[in-house]
Amino acid sequence: MRYDKQHKTAIRQRILDMASLRFRSEGIAAVGIANLMADLGLTHGGFYWHFKDKEDLVAQVCQQAMQQMAEQWQQQGQQAGPGQQCRGVAEHYLSIPHRDFPDTGCVAVALAGELSRRGSQARQAFTSGLEQQLATLAAAAQQDAASGGSPLKPTVQLSLMVGALLLSRAVNDPALSARLLEDAAALIASQTAAAC
Repeated sequence: MRYDKQHKTAIRQRILDMASLRFRSEGIAAVGIANLMADLGLTHGGFYWHFKDKEDLVAQVCQQAMQQMAEQWQQQGQQAGPGQQCRGVAEHYLSIPHRDFPDTGCVAVALAGELSRRGSQARQAFTSGLEQQLATLAAAAQQDAASGGSPLKPTVQLSLMVGALLLSRAVNDPALSARLLEDAAALIASQTAAAC
């Protein structure tokens, strides 16, 4: 039976979405293609109609997840308003809900350690996504600076946010976990323009 292009696109997206959730919650190495496909009610062989191999899937997951995060940051920055864009991004990123739901959260926090040991295709997709995120933060910083703020460099803000979120997920002390998020967000907010 032949399926139309829309069906194939929808199946591919289902595989990407499930892999994205599973990679972030379980890790790349723990997710096998056969089990992933079985969980979707699809055959193992059907995977290869959509992706060359697992490395291709990892790369596509990174690309999609990082692009989505950059788009969210752009929206959050715009919603925060002039002079507050970097703060707006940080408040959403460094939130308790983002900490508590890693399977839908930042792919950098969930997968960076594993990606450093992956092939060049996955690492290139991650690098491209990171550059897109840095460009989004740079645009927000430029807007904040034009409003009189002294925003952190995008590389510093991104590193601070990722590090704080990673540590907040790793500790078993709820108060310390919250403080890590709050202190990082406060530092970023202190560099924005004067309060609106």
